[in-house]
This record gives sequence, structure tokens and C-alpha cells, in this order.
Amino acid sequence: MDIAIHQTFGRIGIDTTPAAINIHNQNADLNIHQEVPKVKIDQKLPQVHIDQYQCFYESGLKSVFDLIHDEAERSYQIGLEAIGKIAEDGDALASIENHQNVIPELAFQAGVENIDFNVDLMPKSRPKIWFDGYLNINWQDGKAYINVVPKKPEVEATRANVSIYMLQYPSIKIDYIGQNVDAIV
Repeated sequence: MDIAIHQTFGRIGIDTTPAAINIHNQNADLNIHQEVPKVKIDQKLPQVHIDQYQCFYESGLKSVFDLIHDEAERSYQIGLEAIGKIAEDGDALASIENHQNVIPELAFQAGVENIDFNVDLMPKSRPKIWFDGYLNINWQDGKAYINVVPKKPEVEATRANVSIYMLQYPSIKIDYIGQNVDAIV
């Protein structure tokens, strides 16, 4: 007995559409207005002043006017002392009857000068030192005004889709190929 069996398998077809999202975003409108801060600087550069006038004066380094003034005072004092000495010597000579050796004594005093020696440091005064200068800083704060207008994004979405269908249905076909058929059953 010859039997032929033909079988066809079923096949499934699947069509898919993937999900899609399209987002279009516009930038927000931004408006900025700014007031610039202001700084004002007023300065006088520092200067050091040193006054050594008194130090130089004590060391003998005098101006012409000071030298003339001091020499005039010294001359006046020397003149007064000389007048006093002459008057004293005159009084001693006038009373010569009381003193026997007045003239040799006056000559001896005129020949001998009493000199004092002393050690001194110069100058005795310190120089005067002072400073000038200043720095003034004034500022005014700046301001910023910011205005923002946000914009909503535009969203387009496509849903995913899965479609399943029968591409080929299953089937079984049985055929008798032989010549002999037993009709007795």
C-alpha cells in the first residue's frame, strides 16, 4: 500500500511598527538688561616728606639768613662781653692805688685764654617725617533685570504596533498512490 502524505507547516507573519517620539523644543525667549556697576577711585599717591632743616642747622649747615642772624647775635654778645671786660679793666686801673700789680695782672689775663673742650654728637634733633596721600573708593552696585518667557516643547508620538497574521495555514494531504484497492471491508 502506497500512501503519500504531504504536510504543509503553518507560518505566522508579524509586522511591527516601532514607537517613535519626535520632540521639537524651541529656546526660551531671554531678555537681559544690565546696569553696569560704577566705581570711582580718587587717589593722591603717597609722598614722604622729610624736613632736615633743624638737623642741618645744628650741624652748621645753615641758610644765609640764619647764618646772618646767628652771627649778628654772636657778635652782639661778644661786643657786650668786650664792653664788660673793658669796663672791668678800667675799674681795676682806676683803683691802681689798691692794687700794686694791676697792669702785669691784666696783661697776664689778656695773654691766657681759658678754652673748654667738649665732645658732642650732631645732630641733636631728629628729622621731621610725615606722609601725605589718600585713596578713596566709591562704588555703586549694578543691577541685572532678567525676563524669561519659556516655550513648551512640541511632542509627536507614534504608538508601537504589532500585527500578527497567518502567512500560510497548515495542511495535511494524504493521497493513495497505489493501484490495489481492497474493497472488502
